[in-house]
Amino acid sequence: MHDLLRRRQLVRGRRWLSGAVMTLAALLTFGVSPAPAKTIKLGFVGGLSGFCAATIQAGKQGVEMAVDEINAAGGVNGDKIEVIYRDSKSKPDEGAKQARDLLENHKVDLLTGPCSSSVLLAISPLAKDHKVPLFSFAAKSHRATMDFGHPYIYQTQSNTMMDANAMAEYVAANGWQSVVTIGLDYEWGHQTVGQFVDRLKELAPGVQIKKQLWPKFGESNMNSFITATLSEKPDAVLAATFGPTSTSLIKQGNTYGMFERTNVVTIMPVEVLAALGKEMPNGIHGLGAAPFFALGTKSGEEFVQRFRARFNEYPKDYAVQSYDATKHFAEGMRRAGGTDPDKLRESMSSFTYNGIRGPLTFRQIDNQANAPGYVGVTQQSSDYPFPILANISVIPGTKTWGSEALVRELRAKATQ
Repeated sequence: MHDLLRRRQLVRGRRWLSGAVMTLAALLTFGVSPAPAKTIKLGFVGGLSGFCAATIQAGKQGVEMAVDEINAAGGVNGDKIEVIYRDSKSKPDEGAKQARDLLENHKVDLLTGPCSSSVLLAISPLAKDHKVPLFSFAAKSHRATMDFGHPYIYQTQSNTMMDANAMAEYVAANGWQSVVTIGLDYEWGHQTVGQFVDRLKELAPGVQIKKQLWPKFGESNMNSFITATLSEKPDAVLAATFGPTSTSLIKQGNTYGMFERTNVVTIMPVEVLAALGKEMPNGIHGLGAAPFFALGTKSGEEFVQRFRARFNEYPKDYAVQSYDATKHFAEGMRRAGGTDPDKLRESMSSFTYNGIRGPLTFRQIDNQANAPGYVGVTQQSSDYPFPILANISVIPGTKTWGSEALVRELRAKATQ
């Protein structure tokens, strides 16, 4: 009986040792099993209704397309991206409310989506408090990253200062000496016009700003502003407008012969070109942020083909910008090894991203991308069902962004 018990114990011991050896061999051969993939949550707070609704849909398209391509290719280091959409209703208080919900209840890893600069400025402090990266592909206020910048807010496109500087350079180069400005009466319009005037006076000290007009945010009846402008007989008009206000200005301005009587310089995204079609007069001087027909890259051409196959339309500027920005941040997260906001910031300023707009980099002081601007003249086209910008000059972002010394100066003033 005693011998039988010893034999059973010996067999059990051999089995345990054999199992342990096999387990060790498996660990040595295959390594420790990787941690399960996590979901990267991207909160999108956009003006899906309200004044921005007509324009932000393009940004939503670009994000959707980029995320689907990223996930189909295996995600970011194996982690898939999920987008949670919220409607700011194009209102700062509603945008802040929706962002707070995403941050506190859904624990999003990143934020994007604001179309209005006012909404961007309302969300930014929340991103700062929660240490969650917020990247803007549409809202352009330079104050968001320069005056009130913090480590967690990024501009992936040209900002108001860059756009205003580009248009001031253009006006000065043409020698136009008298100017009327028309700017939407809110954050973006005031910042664009203010910076344009400051820069133009530096470049052309003798220039006259004959009148400054401020249509309300969302204004569509532009007749009184057009007649007030033309009564000054200016050499040029700076129009800091977008969306329905831009299309109204052009349609109604055409009936007054505005574009034969003066030189209008304005923001000219593809959405305005497409909206007006044959009604767009030739000869308006326009600044585009990312016109698909002027990207000048092979990856840009391929993107346009995929976009058209998916959405049956040409991509608007916000679609190009949001697609590029989402892919850019995916690469930054890959290099950072995840979504840790401080590691991500170091990552984003450490490499050049070869996007569909060409090579892009972020400078760390204000997380501003060196995004280019595209200046041209409206012209009806036989290649597309709407007019384009012709004779385009590409202006590098490094030529138009404010200096690092200016960033420090603006931040010092903002804290006083």
